[in-house]
Amino acid sequence: KLVSPKSIDKDYYPLDVNTKMVYESTFGETSCITRKDGDNYQQEFTSDGFEMFQRLGFVDDSYVVIDLQQEIDVFLFITHSVDVNYGEPAQMINLPLVQGDTWEWTGVEYIDDNVDTLFITAKYSGDETITTPAGEFNCKKVNYVIEKSSGKITRYYEWRTPDIGLVKLEADLDPKGFAGMIQGLLGYGDIYFTLKSVEHIDVADKK
Repeated sequence: KLVSPKSIDKDYYPLDVNTKMVYESTFGETSCITRKDGDNYQQEFTSDGFEMFQRLGFVDDSYVVIDLQQEIDVFLFITHSVDVNYGEPAQMINLPLVQGDTWEWTGVEYIDDNVDTLFITAKYSGDETITTPAGEFNCKKVNYVIEKSSGKITRYYEWRTPDIGLVKLEADLDPKGFAGMIQGLLGYGDIYFTLKSVEHIDVADKK
């Protein structure tokens, strides 16, 4: 079907098992690969001292996160980790989303033994040209706000381009959350990811 150039669609959320993305990030150089996992996909972000695994997919026209695990080395021999699950897949954004419109979703989040009601809003706010070590990209910017019934609020911003996906990310984390706590312990400023390179890989290389 035809999609307005002033909307963001599934081309901006590719799940390509033959591509390795490398980012400059708060956690140092971070690689991202995607594996097929049944009807869904597992995306793996790894760097020295940081790992995040998240299961992703599409439910109808919604890009969803099924669950995720994060682990980070805080100090020598000390590691913090967290497991996140949802009562049903968390619908991050419904596609296509027209510029200026807002997507809203409410669900339940389980972080280890803690339960929260989750309120997600996503808005495609406009187009920007982003220059990174990997080159210059015409991107669509998506603003996310994630609020929890416990009072925690996280805001993050993604710049995406067709067929590649995530070019840049910036996050404003709630200091009471897991990631915000780690951010404070390690003295990080902003949490960011900026695309450094895009590499073709064979699925067999990841086994």
